[in-house]
Amino acid sequence: MNLFLGLVFCLLTFLLAYDPSYTQNQNKLPVILEDMVIQNNVGKKIDLSTQFINIEGQEVVLKEFFQTGKPVLLSMVYYRCPTLCNFHLNGVSKMLKSLRYELGKDFTYVVVSIEPKETPELAKEKQTAYINDFLKDKPNYSKKGWNFLVGKEENIKRLADSLGFPYKWNPNNQQWVHPAILYILNPDGTISSYLHGIEFNKTDVSFAITEASQGKLGNFFEKAALFCFQFDPNRGKYSIYAYNLMRLGGAITVLVLAIYLIGFWYRSAKFRTESM
Repeated sequence: MNLFLGLVFCLLTFLLAYDPSYTQNQNKLPVILEDMVIQNNVGKKIDLSTQFINIEGQEVVLKEFFQTGKPVLLSMVYYRCPTLCNFHLNGVSKMLKSLRYELGKDFTYVVVSIEPKETPELAKEKQTAYINDFLKDKPNYSKKGWNFLVGKEENIKRLADSLGFPYKWNPNNQQWVHPAILYILNPDGTISSYLHGIEFNKTDVSFAITEASQGKLGNFFEKAALFCFQFDPNRGKYSIYAYNLMRLGGAITVLVLAIYLIGFWYRSAKFRTESM
């Protein structure tokens, strides 16, 4: 009897708690996210004359980080972010430790705050923390290559628009709403590719840096691999490029066939000579 009553109670509780509109609402994006669309601006140049402020409080232009002729990795975050930004920066740092390429030598990393009220002092605190953590695993590396910046609202927006990076202020929870994206730029400021997320595959990043270096970085195998792999902006990663793979397969087939025919003709000619 008690078991029966318990089952009835559970059933009534379930029916009373059921909200037929709940499932429908879950299929809709929250209003705050409806226009948060990442633009595919690969191939476009950012404005390298845009001004920001470094950790020493000095005004700098983006061009200063592109004068080495090496690729630049770039993230837009904000330093007081309680969740996503920290996860993203931690993921980038973890990935950088695993790369064969050397930060500060083969490429530069620039982080720009989307919060115009943040200060150079806060940027310095954040940059120092990541440098110290990085050097624990890479003690032979220099401190160069890390660049945490803040800036004015109009300059932040100019950079974000040129990257295709959406962000907006959410007054309900007093936080910035934005995606987590790592941009890879050519030495001239052209967007080469971008990778989504908080965890990064070192192979994807290596491909991206090799491609962005325009042939200056990467060994033969890394450069050859880019023939078969191509950046897919829809997936935010490098995927097998079927067309080039088919071309490569066709070329190999022709080469193997040519070697076989040359050998066949050589053996036939040799046989005819010996038979005479």
